[in-house]
Amino acid sequence: MAYSSCVRTLLGATTVCRVLIGLDRSSASGTLYVEGEGRRATFLFDSGKLIGATVDRRVAVTRRQVLERILGLCEWDGLVLRLVQSADAPDGWTLCEPAPARFLALPAMRAAVTHIDTARLRAQLGNEAYHLTPVGEALVRGADLRAEESSVLFWLRKGVPAAELAARPGCGLAGYRFLWMLKLLGAASPKATGSYPLLLRKRRELRSRASAHALLDLPEGAGGRDARVALRKLVRDLHPDRFGDGTPPALRQASGEITTALVNAEAQIAAGRFK
Repeated sequence: MAYSSCVRTLLGATTVCRVLIGLDRSSASGTLYVEGEGRRATFLFDSGKLIGATVDRRVAVTRRQVLERILGLCEWDGLVLRLVQSADAPDGWTLCEPAPARFLALPAMRAAVTHIDTARLRAQLGNEAYHLTPVGEALVRGADLRAEESSVLFWLRKGVPAAELAARPGCGLAGYRFLWMLKLLGAASPKATGSYPLLLRKRRELRSRASAHALLDLPEGAGGRDARVALRKLVRDLHPDRFGDGTPPALRQASGEITTALVNAEAQIAAGRFK
């Protein structure tokens, strides 16, 4: 499969699987319509369980057939998803093996991340220590996990940084891909390691129009080299990615604004425009 096709499938799978997980968590009933490239798929749900599926008028009878249909439609360009909710179970035929929607999201994403190169995984995971979000806890509950996936969950709960995960017993590259898959689905995120007291202090300084040197905690007259070192140190604690999913939106926004102000302050000092 060409790399561009892999990326397109990955984007489509991420969209579809996030929706499946959401329907599972909300115990939704109704019909999910998926369209793209002039093609159409229909999925029927009852209390978060997928009970029927058809793609391009091809009816799926088994769970395996449903998975194959999902992977196929993930390659469509311009995917549009629309849910028509109903309090009652949809009428008509059903699958031989009705399944919680999350149990289909998991293997679909496994297949979608298989051909993504390791360099991309490393760049996007970084060296953060990750944890399972509430979405992740719900996703893996009762799921048929592979051995390396169970190992990843063990090390995640130990707080092992992502960069060390592939070398941990039982994980390997497949486990590393599993972590990235969880991140794409919002099922895993970096642990909150940002400094709230520092964030609040910098927000006060920013509002009071503190000087570039003050923002970077430098004495007046410090030069560009000191500014670069100070910037790296502060961003380690203040970048939005350092704060977890439960952070109030206002504080995450403030983190972004402060990080931008610190970068600008470093540039001003480096250029000698800090008067």
